[in-house]
Amino acid sequence: MGNRNPSHGRALITTRYYVKKGEGAMEKVRLINQFQLGLRGLLLATFMCLVMTGTALGADKLIVENGSGTTTFKVGDSGTITSASSLFANGASAWGEAPFVLGQNVGHRGIVITDKASSNQKNIYIGWNAGSSHDYAEIFALQEGVAWKNLVFAPSGGNVGIGTTSPSYPLQMGSGAYVSSGGVWTDASSREYKEDIKNLTTDEAMDALKGLNPVKFSYRASSDEQHVGFIAEDVPKLVATKNRKGMSAMDVVAVLTKVVQKQQRTIAELSRKVDKLENRIKIQKDPLILSYKMMPRND
Repeated sequence: MGNRNPSHGRALITTRYYVKKGEGAMEKVRLINQFQLGLRGLLLATFMCLVMTGTALGADKLIVENGSGTTTFKVGDSGTITSASSLFANGASAWGEAPFVLGQNVGHRGIVITDKASSNQKNIYIGWNAGSSHDYAEIFALQEGVAWKNLVFAPSGGNVGIGTTSPSYPLQMGSGAYVSSGGVWTDASSREYKEDIKNLTTDEAMDALKGLNPVKFSYRASSDEQHVGFIAEDVPKLVATKNRKGMSAMDVVAVLTKVVQKQQRTIAELSRKVDKLENRIKIQKDPLILSYKMMPRND
């Protein structure tokens, strides 16, 4: 309840607030202010505190009740905060039925979860970007002054959905694309996702294939690894994306499939012609057939 001051033989009484909503929406505050008194006064004040607040020593430091006597807000002796309704922080106001609404100032971070280290804290940041305006939301982990840290979703199971509330795969997009349990990226390709469906002509495929220039390269972010592929800005329009910054492997596969199908038909036709020629050659070289052809005929 208090701290004894050896130099004066007195004790310091801590402040306790008790707020209760009364008539006319007025609030009555019962308060024992901070003051010094002797040992006898300390015992008397302790007794008065117990009677006035109806609580034991070490009980809640701040209690707010509504007109019905129900506690709506309290601060516990250990610093815990309990609210029967929403909490609004940093100038925020009610937003739907959200239990906690935090106002974020421009140029500053939102919520920070820290490991409480004395230096180089490991923090998780959640909120709007800390620029001159709130343009996008951020979630990232950082060990201050050391390095960025990994951010792991569903490490022990469950699926992650982006644009969907019912993901069926480890990572699934609202478009229908997903990463399978085996780690294979699968494009959304169902008919129900598509419109304006037309057959790709052989001429279109051949022209696109002629315009593709395979190259070897390394990404600037990982220069120690070499890849083969195409330059998005240089590919034919048929397989180019809108901003020409990326490519879809399925587009190239479709072009190759159409060209190979045409080549297979050509090969099959040439095979039939070769078979006919071989049969003619066999017939011409067969002695029985030759002698038969040389025999006189009575027409």
